[in-house]
Amino acid sequence: MLEFFKINDPLRMIGILFLFILLQIPYYLMHVPLLQPELIWRLLGQQMAEGNLLYVDIIDNTGPFSAMVYWVNDLLFSNSVFSFRIIAFLILFFQVFYTNHMLIQNNAYDDSNYLPAFVMMVLFQLSFDFMTLSPALMGSTFVLLALSRLLSQTSVNTNTVPSILLMGLFAGIAFCFHFPYLLFLPLLIFSGLLINGFSFQQLSLILTAFLLPVVFCALFYFWKDGLSNFIEMYFTLALKLEKIYHVNFKDLSYLFTLPVAIAIIGYFKNNVLRRMTVNQQKQNQLFFLFLLFNIGMFFLMDRVSPFQFISTIPVLAYFITHFFTITKNKLAQNVIGYSYFLIVPLIGYSWTFYLLNDASFDNYKQETTALNEIPEGKTVMVLGDNHSAYQNAVMASPYLNFRLTEIYFAKMGEMKWKTRFYQDLKKENPDIIIDEAAVFDSWIQDLPKLKPLYTRSENGLIYRGVQE
Repeated sequence: MLEFFKINDPLRMIGILFLFILLQIPYYLMHVPLLQPELIWRLLGQQMAEGNLLYVDIIDNTGPFSAMVYWVNDLLFSNSVFSFRIIAFLILFFQVFYTNHMLIQNNAYDDSNYLPAFVMMVLFQLSFDFMTLSPALMGSTFVLLALSRLLSQTSVNTNTVPSILLMGLFAGIAFCFHFPYLLFLPLLIFSGLLINGFSFQQLSLILTAFLLPVVFCALFYFWKDGLSNFIEMYFTLALKLEKIYHVNFKDLSYLFTLPVAIAIIGYFKNNVLRRMTVNQQKQNQLFFLFLLFNIGMFFLMDRVSPFQFISTIPVLAYFITHFFTITKNKLAQNVIGYSYFLIVPLIGYSWTFYLLNDASFDNYKQETTALNEIPEGKTVMVLGDNHSAYQNAVMASPYLNFRLTEIYFAKMGEMKWKTRFYQDLKKENPDIIIDEAAVFDSWIQDLPKLKPLYTRSENGLIYRGVQE
């Protein structure tokens, strides 16, 4: 199998595409349910398509560029699960092709071939949630583009100004897709100083280019009178959110221990057994730093799940490809190649099968049934983080991220947030309020005009007007 991809022929990507589709079939046969983050992204696109503005009319901390994608996807495809899967598949396939092209272009290996594409394609089978249209996936594409520009700086005859400008710009765009990618700004600066010897002017250019997409978003929200909301919800308050662990550390260890172990062996094999050029030595150092900074993103995540680490896949593919050249014996290489091709996807399949039959999956999957007491076609506001009711009812709430809502209200002061809550209720005018967090009574305590409008029923639901 490895011999087929050890040829520098772009047509080898057809084989990659075929294997990619083939390895995804077991996930579709297992019928993985809708995930909690997926429902939030769908609701966000739906609310924006109705004319609501993120951070102003919708309280959530999704990246502005990701929200724009969900808005467009809702207009075109109603944010269907199928559209999430197809768009994600196209992005992943592009990343596989571009990573291989990047490594060939920068002479990362002694032989130019499509083995890195094969390695990376197999790594994408580690988790079923890699195949969803997450902000981490969309942003990782631009992280990859920034990494490509950074690698180009290891060449002696490179025109640095365009590459540095694009490097910072791509990193800034990635940050506007997914907040944890903010960490790649210090990565670019640190690696530029330590490895490529950037001057002060070059570092200033990186910082300026990085800020361009952020300034563009800030100007848009300034124009919409929502600049303070954008700054608070995407920058300051988002850092105060308590993490939601959709999976635990045991699950993450099960998925990533083997690939990381092979990558570490490939890294040391590179440094000990291989004669590298100066450029290849710099590339090896850059990829190692890149891997460390990827792991560091954990501290900026508000949700812990495998898809959050998807930007590590190109780095792991780089080092694992070196592992395949640890021996020149063709029989040993074939054994290693087939073992890798079978074992890595099996890790993902077995983990998925385990989750589908374990109660811990309740922390990640979205319940498919809403409350039976909710009449069909009613508008609903949920005061809490359980969004299952919105699957069978019309969402009438700006509180998409209730954890962020509570922090945002606490910062405003009592009179201001109660005024905001009053305005939200008058605007949304929900038929039913689900008080999951048990805050409704305290929130309307000093709002006498609201008390007669809503009645709490015996089942705990709060109805507008006469109790049904």
